[in-house]
Amino acid sequence: MQQLELFDFRKDYLFERNNEVAHYYDILKENKDTISYSEHIDPKKKFSICGLDYEEYVDIKKTDLKGLNYDKIYNFLTKFDKKHRLERYKQLLKFNDIKFEADVFTWCSD
Repeated sequence: MQQLELFDFRKDYLFERNNEVAHYYDILKENKDTISYSEHIDPKKKFSICGLDYEEYVDIKKTDLKGLNYDKIYNFLTKFDKKHRLERYKQLLKFNDIKFEADVFTWCSD
């Protein structure tokens, strides 16, 4: 019998909106090794951008947090409006010399 590893990981939506064009959401989440913040746009059918999904993310390995934790990151992110949140977060990480991976993905889906 295989033993399952169970972890108490979190996921919090910092922003979520729907309109006739797309579903927009920003999420902070963690897994065993990383804490990730990402901003998403999932277009709805029948629009010119239909099927072109968008995600911009910042990932930090938990071993590189240098005193930060999920709660501190969450509290920091909630202090800023959506327009400035991602850039302020990257500035915080750079200022504290915390390594992170950041990128933008676009892909076609059904």
